[in-house]
Amino acid sequence: MDGQYKLRSMGVMPVIRRRTKIFLIVILIGLFISPVWAIDPGPYRLSAHGDASIGVKRTERTDGYARGNCAHCHEQHGVIGGVSNGGPYAFALFSTNFSGASSAPYSASNDVCFLCHGPSSVQEGGIINYDYSETYGGYTGGPSTILDAFNLVNTSSVASYHNLKDIYNFAQNNFSFFTASSNPCVACHNPHLVKRIKTNQTDPASYTVVSLPSAHNTLWGDDSGEKMSDFTNYYQAPYYYNSSTSYEPGGSSTYNGSNLPDYATFCTACHNATNTIYSSNLGRNLRQIDWFSGGGDSASGTPLPDKHGKNSATVSVHLKNPFASSQLGITLGFVTSCTDCHEPHGSANPFLIRREVNGTIVSISGTDSNQIGYLCRACHKDDAAFGLSGGENRWEYIHHIADDHPYIEKQCGSCHGSGGGGGGKPPISCLNCHKHGSDDSWAGYKATGRICF
Repeated sequence: MDGQYKLRSMGVMPVIRRRTKIFLIVILIGLFISPVWAIDPGPYRLSAHGDASIGVKRTERTDGYARGNCAHCHEQHGVIGGVSNGGPYAFALFSTNFSGASSAPYSASNDVCFLCHGPSSVQEGGIINYDYSETYGGYTGGPSTILDAFNLVNTSSVASYHNLKDIYNFAQNNFSFFTASSNPCVACHNPHLVKRIKTNQTDPASYTVVSLPSAHNTLWGDDSGEKMSDFTNYYQAPYYYNSSTSYEPGGSSTYNGSNLPDYATFCTACHNATNTIYSSNLGRNLRQIDWFSGGGDSASGTPLPDKHGKNSATVSVHLKNPFASSQLGITLGFVTSCTDCHEPHGSANPFLIRREVNGTIVSISGTDSNQIGYLCRACHKDDAAFGLSGGENRWEYIHHIADDHPYIEKQCGSCHGSGGGGGGKPPISCLNCHKHGSDDSWAGYKATGRICF
């Protein structure tokens, strides 16, 4: 008798088949009920969404799915307890991925990410996401969710935000991984890889949440060569709020950006010297940015290379600490990170300018005067810092008195106009000269040709 016949005669074969069926059933149940990492211990298991302790867990899923299981975001059959979720939705999500909303204020239903990262979170226990100024700068009192950060337009006439439809349009035209059904948030984030950056304030590089558009399937900022200290040897971290001894991010003693993702490279993947990006909020194309070229004031091109990037200042700069006494041992040539001045999602200030910069509170009420100077004075000395009368955000010393002053105090009205302001000289809008990729050509025959940003 062959072996199979012997097994049948012994009554073993049916038992084996029953056990095989049971084993297969257990495996199939495990695919949907047990944590995804029981089968796939890959990058998702290490992400914030897939983590067994803090991962995704939707409150309405009461059918045994473990924390971190895919089913908390993706519903294989579009039903819960026999009731349709209203789909089908793209990527088998439990709700609309992106509604196509063209402007804020947004509702949670406009973007599936807001359903968890919003004030009425469907995530068990809710999710708090403070803005950059609070999480890494230490200045409290801002928005507490990402949806709230986008919706500051409700509370401020100059509030700004990354327009999701503009991101969607740009990403669909420029990113190979982005489809007509994609969510604009994935232009910057890969949800299956993101780490829990918010609880690691002093080392966001190791727990980064961003991915370069050209490398969407890997995180950016956590590997060698991907820190601000790798982008340049001249990165000086700004002060943490209410401290003159600790630095961003998170009040660390690290001052050279070795714990900060290289946001200069990340942000300029889109905001660079060649891409044309239309802003629905501003009703125009955004200014192009050259953060990489040098050449000082003799540089040419459109846009001109920024001096906050790698184009070093050529004359003295009257800076506040920590730059004035930087441990880097330099007084010129500092390169900043985009997040030193800008929020990633939204701000009550224009142009995504942070609420706090270098330990200084920044509140801007308009863009057609010298209001942007409240940002500049966070790092640059105004008249008040030099002990001159007139208070904060006056800039006579820098422009007319300092050893390297660019303009002679003569025929004031040709630049300042007449009436108003201290001494009958109304302030000039900072944005006439000080903006990405510009010089002082606005000043006409008095222009020096200096690159002003």
